[in-house]
Amino acid sequence: MKPESPAPYFFTGEQISGFQLIRPLRVRELSECWYAFRRADRLPVAVKFLHPGHPRIPQFYAMAEFLETAPDAFLIRVFESGETVSGFPYAVMEYASGGTLRRRLSECGRLSLAESVHLLRSMLCGLAVLHSRGMVHRDVKPDNIWLTSGGDFRLGDFGLTRIPGYPEERGKIFGTASFMSPEQACDSTVVDGRSDLYSLGVVLFEALTGERFRPKGSFSETLKYILRDRTAPPVDRLKPLATEKLALLLGRMLEPLPELRPASAHDLLLEFDAMSLPGGFSPADS
Repeated sequence: MKPESPAPYFFTGEQISGFQLIRPLRVRELSECWYAFRRADRLPVAVKFLHPGHPRIPQFYAMAEFLETAPDAFLIRVFESGETVSGFPYAVMEYASGGTLRRRLSECGRLSLAESVHLLRSMLCGLAVLHSRGMVHRDVKPDNIWLTSGGDFRLGDFGLTRIPGYPEERGKIFGTASFMSPEQACDSTVVDGRSDLYSLGVVLFEALTGERFRPKGSFSETLKYILRDRTAPPVDRLKPLATEKLALLLGRMLEPLPELRPASAHDLLLEFDAMSLPGGFSPADS
């Protein structure tokens, strides 16, 4: 039996700082996210709250501060952050009205090659900025990639992001198992940016083929599958749906050993931009 979702702490219509809450988007045990609008200009926004007992409050504030000034359009933007009078840390973020990539894939099955190229380049741009600051997202998946009304992609949900200067207990495993790199399935605290590239490769495999990269299973079942899986990257499965160069590039992203993958998102982006690939996707083209 599926457990009931926790009840939200806040309520519809509540006014906090300069915004008003409209409806809850996602409610978890120690956090909740709301659709809201800024009262000054009626701009739709998303507001994420952490409960006072959340273990990553310092990281939350550090990430919010970074996203307020991050020089990249492909990361969800933060407009402001603070603390409510009742002690709940919050961040007011850009609201991507197009929903998540997961919802898009559930509606259309898979993306066109042009849109997949746009997705890949957008996420590489965002990850390159994160990685250049020593950050690792550690949860790149369709549920954490958002679409704007104009068809652009945004990487969001930085709740598991590793941030320099915040020590972590070694040996812990966390994230979304079906999108993890093999090294993240062994110890999530010691991975580098190449782990994000693997996860992004898993996302692109599903976006192009319409099929899950790994079979569905529980967290522990999927971890066991990852640790015993020795199959080569599915380049032949990708070639009919992408150019040969793109299929080979995705295959390198999906190498089980991190040393066989591209060295960084920045290097991969340079290589990607040197290819002749269809791009410039617009929703009007679909």
